[in-house]
Amino acid sequence: MQDLFDYAQKSGIELKNVGRCQFCYSNVSKGVFECEGNLNHLTQILDFNNPIYYETRFLSVDAMALQHCELHGPWNNHIHLTRLYLIFEKNIKWDYAKTPLLSNIINAYKKDKTEFLTPPRFGERGQLTTLDLLNASTPEECINIVKSWATEVYHSFSEHQTLISSLANSFLNRYG
Repeated sequence: MQDLFDYAQKSGIELKNVGRCQFCYSNVSKGVFECEGNLNHLTQILDFNNPIYYETRFLSVDAMALQHCELHGPWNNHIHLTRLYLIFEKNIKWDYAKTPLLSNIINAYKKDKTEFLTPPRFGERGQLTTLDLLNASTPEECINIVKSWATEVYHSFSEHQTLISSLANSFLNRYG
């Protein structure tokens, strides 16, 4: 897996380490690097090895990836958005074993495709950002903030609902 520096360089993106985040427009002082660092706050509150927090972990990964989607390959948007659809719309209890299965669906879909999901404009991928995670001091607060954050990011990609629901249905038909 490429790190964000490699991917940014290959994509012609200059990562800024001062001021607001260039992707989510969060009012941080160290740019996207502070957004990345803010995710660590979750690990101070939640034990992600505990299955009761798996969903929160997946939601936070998906929200971060989609809100800062220029930092990874464009097919990742399909995976993150479809997983959010399955969690929010189909009430699937996600676990680690399901992600490779979803990757199989995305890999089969993309074999003869060249289009990617066009993300919403910078700063229009939900009002909540990683900065809001810092307001959590209990597991319950953390879970609620992450769920709200992921919900906002998910809804900001609503123009892709038809495609994502199709991918989700393929996942459900194959892996039920």
